[in-house]
Amino acid sequence: MDIGRARGRAAGRGRGALTETEAGFFARDPSAAIAENEPAQRGRGGFVRGEVLCTIPPGVTVTTGDNQGNLKIITNYFKLVVPKEQVVHSYRVDFDPQVESVRVRRGLIYENRAVFDRAYVFDGGNEIKSMCKLDSTPVTITGTRRDGASVTMTIKYTSTVSWGHPEMLRLYNTQMRRNLEYLGFVQVGRDYYTPEFKKIMKEHRIEIWPGVLTAIAEHDGGILMVNDMINKIVRQEKALDVLKRIKERNRLQEIANIELSGSIVMTQYNNKTYRVEEVMFDKNPINYTFDRRGTSVSLRDYYIEHYDLACTDERQPLLLAQPTEKQVRGGEKKDILLIPEFCVMTGLTKQMAEDFNFKRALGDLTRLDPLARAQALTQFIRKLNSNDRVKEEMRAWGLHFSESLVELNARSLPPEKIIISGDSGESVQYQQRTGSFEREMRSKRMKTPVRLEQWAVLCLRNHKAMVDEFVETLKRICGPLGVDMGQPKLMPVENDRPAGYMEVCRKIPAGAKMVVILVPNTNADRYSAIKRYFCVDAPCPSQVLTTRVLGNKKNLMSVATKVLIQMSTKMGAEPWGISIPPRNCMIVGYDTYHDTQKKGFSVGGFVCTSNPGATSWFSRTSYHQTREELCGNFANNFRAGLKNWSEKNNSWPERIVIYRDGVSEGQIPFVYNVEMKQMQDVLKEKEGLDKIAFVYIIVTKRVNARFFLRVGERELQNPPPGTSIDSVVTRKQRYDFYLISQSVRQGTVNPTMYNIIADNTNWRPIHHQQLAYKLCHMYYNWAGTITVPAPCQYAHKLAFLTGTALHREHDTKLSHTLFFL
Repeated sequence: MDIGRARGRAAGRGRGALTETEAGFFARDPSAAIAENEPAQRGRGGFVRGEVLCTIPPGVTVTTGDNQGNLKIITNYFKLVVPKEQVVHSYRVDFDPQVESVRVRRGLIYENRAVFDRAYVFDGGNEIKSMCKLDSTPVTITGTRRDGASVTMTIKYTSTVSWGHPEMLRLYNTQMRRNLEYLGFVQVGRDYYTPEFKKIMKEHRIEIWPGVLTAIAEHDGGILMVNDMINKIVRQEKALDVLKRIKERNRLQEIANIELSGSIVMTQYNNKTYRVEEVMFDKNPINYTFDRRGTSVSLRDYYIEHYDLACTDERQPLLLAQPTEKQVRGGEKKDILLIPEFCVMTGLTKQMAEDFNFKRALGDLTRLDPLARAQALTQFIRKLNSNDRVKEEMRAWGLHFSESLVELNARSLPPEKIIISGDSGESVQYQQRTGSFEREMRSKRMKTPVRLEQWAVLCLRNHKAMVDEFVETLKRICGPLGVDMGQPKLMPVENDRPAGYMEVCRKIPAGAKMVVILVPNTNADRYSAIKRYFCVDAPCPSQVLTTRVLGNKKNLMSVATKVLIQMSTKMGAEPWGISIPPRNCMIVGYDTYHDTQKKGFSVGGFVCTSNPGATSWFSRTSYHQTREELCGNFANNFRAGLKNWSEKNNSWPERIVIYRDGVSEGQIPFVYNVEMKQMQDVLKEKEGLDKIAFVYIIVTKRVNARFFLRVGERELQNPPPGTSIDSVVTRKQRYDFYLISQSVRQGTVNPTMYNIIADNTNWRPIHHQQLAYKLCHMYYNWAGTITVPAPCQYAHKLAFLTGTALHREHDTKLSHTLFFL
């Protein structure tokens, strides 16, 4: 990753990881109202309607380690006590005429709550659950809408559900959403917040809404609710304000899409959130009409009638938002069109994201350390259990939350030795708690260095002195690192426009092995033009730097060291290694990223090891529109990876481990039933391949679980890197574990979840945990441990670079190096 691309998923790095961006350095139908659906519970609360998908591989009987370890861990889970003898009756309700608003539907059912003896749960759609058994169905009831119109509701019995049935998870989660409403929380998107307690950063015109996340599911420790304190950033500007401040009217459409595409907006009339796909300048609230109950109605009139909201600008373009994956799975495939005037911007602007002082101030307002987070969670559950309305309804169902956070034991994986100086086999050991071995490796020779003899540096003429000082600093450090470095060819650039840099790029002498480009700022167009040229048109490793980085003379030696390691890695160097006990094991990483220019297209980044030590890598990218295309492209890339391994090692690998990133809860069934099977089919295509043992692991960074290490009687700290958890809060239907592999200085550390959906290696659970932790040391942009195994982060970096800058597949001449770091 190079400069200016910080909107990628930085969570994959460890603290202080070097990226070229921070090489700046350290070195995201009609109307929204018609598309209202109940939100999915995210994180580990997902399930398949009617039946939980079990992904434990055949033949696996033990999913936990040899012992649970001696680390005393507190989690952000509460136990839900449920009855075991009662049954629940499920009903379907239909509205005539159809009622589109979830809020109105709920109000109509609430009017008639006596039908169910006041003990019911309504999902906002068409399903009601109650312990009350109606004498006969269908039952017809009536209610009155806000506009005075009468609505007839027909209730039909559908089934009886026992308390042990997976369908009961929906009841628990629906009831919990009602509990939050009783506590005064407001639903925004998928979660609940309390806007009245918002914090305001006036100078940046943003509001921080505190909230709470909950999800109830069946775990190894019983029915548990994960609970966490969250925040939502709401900007004090609307999408229409963004459009109005665009000054270049001749490029209005282009700039508007750059500004708004990919942004998350919140509709002020119902607090729903949507991801903007495109600004539709050919449509406006007047000319866009749709069929509603057999009558054509404009979007403007719909908002007036349904929400009592009138547009001040009736010619404003509309925002296109596509249905979520959950909505698509439910049959909703129509595009959603929104009026910018009623859409509030959320999240950070690019300028905010690149402002270090702002992010530090934001962190001070939102960050919670383990002790503060645990105290906030305990206060929340006590408030919940003491609320009269909550107690009444929970008692009617026979439900109750324990007020104690769930406790468990975790194991600490042993620290790793970092192998350097390949010929001598020298290694260093670091302080595991810091998560960094940067100090221990300072001035140490790289495991496999490279020769940097023919290279060029491009810069503006007035930056020549800065380049000279940087090159002199590189000369002082290249010797200890083992790099043979020659004098670069300095090539001046006349202006800082993309065309000016391209003109000089085309004059670079043939035979150059590395090109360094110094730029004055993080202009995205210039960066993309440079990267496309060196990754597609004239393949050559390249390094983009900003003057802000090199201008900091105090840290120049440290920056130069990181940059030299990164440059060397792009040319094929191996900075360090680690002991990988499984012999002849090919390790694969795969991730996807939506292309920012090609609507409807995503790019898949594929990487795999080229040697048993996992220090050399092979990469490919491919574009796809559907998940079926993704599967076919992955299979082709997998074949290429196997061929590369065979050519480099003169044999097939004995084992293959695949780390699959970028999979949401709802996508797991597809990955399990289709994607994984295509990979297995590749292993049946040639003699010898069918004997290869393989593992397929879904890696998830965005999890809701948090873990706190108990120290003494009252103190809580972040667990140390190498902490693994494979019991109690793991899922009964999965072969999964959590791993904390990195260290953070402030706040609460985020764990990573690993879900093993295929495994015929006969490895014990501890072997999978140890291998994942080892690979978290092998990301060459940071001398320390990161959140995910290196192949996942490499695949993400590759897909991100392609989807944001290249917009096409890279030249295969670069496939044998980590050119995309």
